Amino acid sequence: MRSPRGCRSSEEARSPRRLHRTLELSIINKQLLIKPALMGRLPLRNWSAARDEVRLRFRCTACGKCCTGSGGRVRVNEREVEELAAATDSSVVEFKRRFTHAVEEIVDGQKMKQFVLRQTPDDKQCVFLKGSKCSVYQARPTQCRTFPWWPQNLISDYDWQLAAKDCEGIHLEDEKEDTPAFSFDDVMPETILHDIHRSGENYTYDELHQMLQDLREVEPDFEAQYKAELFAKFSRRIVFNDEEVTVLDTYLDRATRSFVFNDRLHLTQSEVALSEMPDASSEFDRSTLALDVHRALCMPLAWLSKTKLPLNVCVLGAGACTLPLFLLEHYSPQELGRLDAVEPSSQVNSIARRFFGVASALQRDPRLVIREKMGEEFLQQEREAFDVLVVDVEAGESCDGVRAPPIGMLDRQFLQTAKCRLAPNGILAVNVITESQEALNKVESKIGIVFSRELRLSLPSNSVFFLFNEEKDSDIAEYVRMVQNSVFQTQYAQTPALLETCQLTAWHSSN
Repeated sequence: MRSPRGCRSSEEARSPRRLHRTLELSIINKQLLIKPALMGRLPLRNWSAARDEVRLRFRCTACGKCCTGSGGRVRVNEREVEELAAATDSSVVEFKRRFTHAVEEIVDGQKMKQFVLRQTPDDKQCVFLKGSKCSVYQARPTQCRTFPWWPQNLISDYDWQLAAKDCEGIHLEDEKEDTPAFSFDDVMPETILHDIHRSGENYTYDELHQMLQDLREVEPDFEAQYKAELFAKFSRRIVFNDEEVTVLDTYLDRATRSFVFNDRLHLTQSEVALSEMPDASSEFDRSTLALDVHRALCMPLAWLSKTKLPLNVCVLGAGACTLPLFLLEHYSPQELGRLDAVEPSSQVNSIARRFFGVASALQRDPRLVIREKMGEEFLQQEREAFDVLVVDVEAGESCDGVRAPPIGMLDRQFLQTAKCRLAPNGILAVNVITESQEALNKVESKIGIVFSRELRLSLPSNSVFFLFNEEKDSDIAEYVRMVQNSVFQTQYAQTPALLETCQLTAWHSSN
């Protein structure tokens, strides 16, 4: 069998399990890499029952959209760097210096250094995109050549529609007969090449293509085996779908249930872990949290360990009550006395009751109180003091570069009202999603008008602000120790792991 230079053993090369080893990370991080935008769409379909009948319609229009977007990360290996250097009349050393930067990623449980192509200075597109055309098209990396047939785009109709949001060449309507239609068997070779490249193998696209041809000669069933394992390991099932909302059961690295608004498929509203592979009898796993931002929002409970119990907690933007039900599961009535879950949408509250276990929780735990009100209205009417007040509210559309919370929840009046509802040593935790550092700086300035002291945890796509009602010095090391010494934080919320990878910083207002 012919093989590219440096080819590993045939057993390693032909193992579908080996090719899947980094796919979990690709899919999990997928929603961090796609741009927020509204999208026209068709009703989501369940692919799993009739995947062989599905046809994916695609024709590249050379629009260049797949090369744009902040935070873009196109990985290149040493062999690809050699080809790109030749295409740009550069030496390998010069090309790396001018057009790449090194990043560390976890591959197969190990840290691995990879090179990625630079973005333009404004971080809006690949440095090689000129107008809508790729200036190194003939030497473009495997990651670019195999789009849109990446594994994470083929898991379900949901994922395919997410890909279509930023690719005008993907057509969702079957009646567009002039657009080529592909079966999964047609595109699986490209998917395999992408997966091998993603795992860190040092081959060009042409070398990988030759490797796959060689594998077909000695193992004709390889592609079918890969496809079977791919869709057995990674799947989504539509639990509920109407014109506005979709509830999905997902099995990637773990089983979860989530819901999304159909005009904002890119933004998960709520997500809860399931105890088993999703099916009609799945039970919720309240021993863990599916979203890092929910883990971060648990941290204030560690910092109030010396506060008189029981604590009162309020969550504005409770969604499907994933965070409230998690807290009630792990805190006794002696520790957590009352939990107000404020969610203004009757539709969301209905989804929460029907599909996320809220109906049974309301029956068995009187501490949970659902408030179907706007957050501002609730705080103005409420007279109870809260030890922890969480703001986890989506804006819907970006305003001044801020996607969460709504801009009205960052003005002086709202923040002063929220501060008045805090107990003397209470903490306001705010989930903030911005599109730039400039927007984040403006958020911090607004907060500083009312709160003189804060901690901020920087997540990959969010910043969580912890705003303290009391005024005293912030010792970061002490706050980290309090989290690390908490059984709840360590075993269940798993926040110490967040602090190992995400930066916690202190800030004092000059106002």
